[in-house]
Amino acid sequence: MQLLIMVFFMNFLFAQINIDRNKITTTIESLNKEMEKVFNANDMVATAAFYSDDAEISGANYVVTGRKNLDNYWLSLKDRGRGWKLTVIEIGGTDDYIYQLGNSDLTYMVNGKETRSVTNFVLIWKKQKDNSYKIFRDYLTSIEFNKPKK
Repeated sequence: MQLLIMVFFMNFLFAQINIDRNKITTTIESLNKEMEKVFNANDMVATAAFYSDDAEISGANYVVTGRKNLDNYWLSLKDRGRGWKLTVIEIGGTDDYIYQLGNSDLTYMVNGKETRSVTNFVLIWKKQKDNSYKIFRDYLTSIEFNKPKK
């Protein structure tokens, strides 16, 4: 009888973990779509707001940290963005810190010429006091991730 109770409890626990993981995945995918939407609407203030005040963006040749610098980073693309598509490749982690592997396909204007930047990234989403998630770390990388299977 104890074994049966233990099996039942373990199944219940794994079901809860799957429900939580599905909820987190849905939340992060939704945030990605919303971020694309506000960027593509040329709302760079709203785009920057997806990052926590203590966030960091790290590229090959630059690091952007702190609220003011993050706002300026995104505002530098105001009226220059031509389109942004984010692809979620993998989401995992726990409740407080979620990681995301993804692909960014960004088109923007530089000196009157349309430029396309396609890169892979690793995001760390941090749970906020209000239970929302904001980007805590944004690492651009040349590492190739396997594309999601649909």
